[in-house]
Amino acid sequence: MSVLEMLVRRRMQEEYAKGTSPERITRLLQEFFNGTEASKADAAPRKASNSR
Repeated sequence: MSVLEMLVRRRMQEEYAKGTSPERITRLLQEFFNGTEASKADAAPRKASNSR
């Protein structure tokens, strides 16, 4: 299991323990992954510009 999988599972377990609804957990994870994708997209142009 990757580190990312372990972190996601831990976060899901914490949210379930707090009584968060499955729908809300889904939204939290979607927001997390969308933010991760956005940061990767932002980082790509920076890497390209730094290599000049």
